[in-house]
Amino acid sequence: MLVFAHRGASGYEPENTLVAMDKALDLGVNAIELDVHCVEDELVVFHDRRLEGKSTGTGLIHLTTKAKLAQYTIGGQAIPTLWQVLERVSTKSKGLCTVNIELKGIGCVQSFISLYPQALKLLHFTPEQLLISSFNHPDLAQIKRALPRAVISPLISGIPLDLAQIVTTLNAYSINLDVSFVNQAIVDDAHQRGGKVFVFTVDNADDIKALKTMGVDGIFSNYPDKAMEATMMPITTNYNGWFG
Repeated sequence: MLVFAHRGASGYEPENTLVAMDKALDLGVNAIELDVHCVEDELVVFHDRRLEGKSTGTGLIHLTTKAKLAQYTIGGQAIPTLWQVLERVSTKSKGLCTVNIELKGIGCVQSFISLYPQALKLLHFTPEQLLISSFNHPDLAQIKRALPRAVISPLISGIPLDLAQIVTTLNAYSINLDVSFVNQAIVDDAHQRGGKVFVFTVDNADDIKALKTMGVDGIFSNYPDKAMEATMMPITTNYNGWFG
């Protein structure tokens, strides 16, 4: 079972910052998840649409400027660009780490389409090492049309009537499911369609073991070291009915 460090090792360091990414890599992860918004055509790593609450800034992030953003911090750490994070991860992991890039904000698609080939060429990521996820499935469809090699992972927070049909519709690599909306039927349907199933956000060891018994392929965790330990624990509990 693959463990993604959710927003870096966000249980230990300020989320989506370079120190959180460094911590995740120091813990030995093989996969990292992060969130991006677009500010003046540049992709920056930040979770919320509003700056207040998670940073020292205020207002909508897509309406700020790069100059103003440079003045804001998260837990005393600078808000990095996507390129800075990818460069750090590629160098520090010696090209062995997968990155799940969640496109969250307005206007991210064109900037990502421009950045993607450069990440492959200059930072030496393979397409399989860059998972592009979003709740905005039309955005993912647009990226797939523009970048046929791109690996896409639609996010789902609910159980659709057609279960994992989106895997077939978008030719998706995986579906990324909210842990509150997981059942055996959607896991099995995704697998039958050739897709993987990753679940967010999971820190509880019993939840991790229950998902493993269901055949879930990976999880996102704020404490990736503890999550990796949980995936290796023997399963001695009957988890039938733990999820749907």
